[in-house]
Amino acid sequence: MRKEYQDKMVDKMTARFTALEGRIMQDIVRRINMTGKITSTADWQINRLKILGYSSEDIEASLKETLNATYPEMFELYDQVINWEYVRNKDVYEQINAEYIPYEENEQLQQIMEGIKRQTRDELDNITQSLGFYLDYGDGKRILTPLAQVYQGFLDAACMDIVSGAFDYNSVLRRVVTQLTNSGLRQIDYVSGRANRIDVAARRAIMTGMSQITGKITDYNAEKLGADHFEVAWHSGARPTHAVWQGKVWTREQLVNVCGLGSATGLLGVNCYHEYYPFFPGISERNWTDEWLEEKKRQENIPKTFGGKEYTLYEAKQQQRKMETAMRAQREKVKLLETGNADPDDVMLARAKYQGQLNEYSRFCKKMGLTEERERIYYDMRGFIASNTKIQNARYTTDMIRNADRDSKQYYRYKNIIGADIGSLEKFRQMKYNEPEKYSALKKKVDTYSDIDKKEWSLEFKQKSKDAYVRFEKEGIYLSVHALSRLPRLNQPGLPEVSEETLMKFINGIPKYTEGENKLVYFDAELQLVAIRNKITGDIVSVVRRKNPKEVWEDV
Repeated sequence: MRKEYQDKMVDKMTARFTALEGRIMQDIVRRINMTGKITSTADWQINRLKILGYSSEDIEASLKETLNATYPEMFELYDQVINWEYVRNKDVYEQINAEYIPYEENEQLQQIMEGIKRQTRDELDNITQSLGFYLDYGDGKRILTPLAQVYQGFLDAACMDIVSGAFDYNSVLRRVVTQLTNSGLRQIDYVSGRANRIDVAARRAIMTGMSQITGKITDYNAEKLGADHFEVAWHSGARPTHAVWQGKVWTREQLVNVCGLGSATGLLGVNCYHEYYPFFPGISERNWTDEWLEEKKRQENIPKTFGGKEYTLYEAKQQQRKMETAMRAQREKVKLLETGNADPDDVMLARAKYQGQLNEYSRFCKKMGLTEERERIYYDMRGFIASNTKIQNARYTTDMIRNADRDSKQYYRYKNIIGADIGSLEKFRQMKYNEPEKYSALKKKVDTYSDIDKKEWSLEFKQKSKDAYVRFEKEGIYLSVHALSRLPRLNQPGLPEVSEETLMKFINGIPKYTEGENKLVYFDAELQLVAIRNKITGDIVSVVRRKNPKEVWEDV
């Protein structure tokens, strides 16, 4: 029950820092959402300070609220640890007739414990005062950006992308949300240049404090009891470097030289969950024999396969933690997209991706023989995120979920080229994966419009060409840019007039000739009209006036 209580309390405190992360991310997204309602750069300049705001006071208040809620819980946990670790050795004191001083009367031990509490409190305070994100400013490199600069630079630039029309709102929102969730709010270590996610940093600080309490109490007991031997606790799935010494009895010197006590990577170091206790040879009885330890080590090193990759128990637990972190980030992404009023299909796919992660997590844990620890996923207090419904499963394939971000970028790129005619994001995705002919036609239209935009034509002529493309497309005819450029010159003095309707019927008729391997030729001697179709693409690549067939033309 002790470990269960510890985990529950630590998760509760960590959740407060995850909530802090969420509040800051949502604040950024809300400001972007405000920008999306501005229609001109002039209005942007007027409302800039209002939108970007002076966030320091709000952030400061959130930090203070988080810390003030965490400290009482942390002190309660530490008091429980002190009670467990000190009181558990009372019987040993009595066995060797040593004086046992109750903790509430033990001023020496109280001073030691208060020092650890202050140290951990200072560490948490330091974490909240050095926050930032890893952000990409457009050059592909992620830069560790302090929180103040996120508001002053990154957010400002994102808002300008929207207001200036350089990017549409949904594209910017999706980009920012992806960057924020991929990074997560981080504690910046300005000395080392490293950064840890705030929930990881907070958990580490709290757990380190607990380890120090355990170690100090053990050292105190050892001194009072005259013990020079210690049994190191065993737990399953220990990291390989710790697995070699856990569960065994060591001298004080060996705790340092063999187990690495006092180092960041050793016993009671960073993310170490081992404990050690006074051991009296000839009196104490070992909890774990050498034979039992060797057998357990052998079993844990037997690899199990999942998704074509082998995992030892330790590797499986590490992968389990990674999966939980990824799911918490995806849950955050769903919430941020909702906060920013993103396209509903983007939100639905984000939910579907999370459901896929959750399903894979369950399969992985089952295959590896691990207990699912969903409380590590849910402590963000986001509530129900998954949407595992029949409608969703029928609508979104695995490929659609996997490629969601890429498809969204493609959609908004296409929309920027051909406009609202592209339809909704949902319809685009359904077309791409379920209607190959329609999707191929859409790509052809996008390519043609892009080529038109590159021409040194007038805006009026470009628009007329695009309008003509649409009219012919409705009849199942796809005109190349060259063919579109010929249309205005089709009717000339001295030649029979050809209407657009006549041309469409002509093209939808039967070709009379071939030219080379790849061209079909439509010819009408009376109209003096020629249309050439590319056999491979099906496009009409040219429309010209001509009296007689070419010598190179061959009968169909």
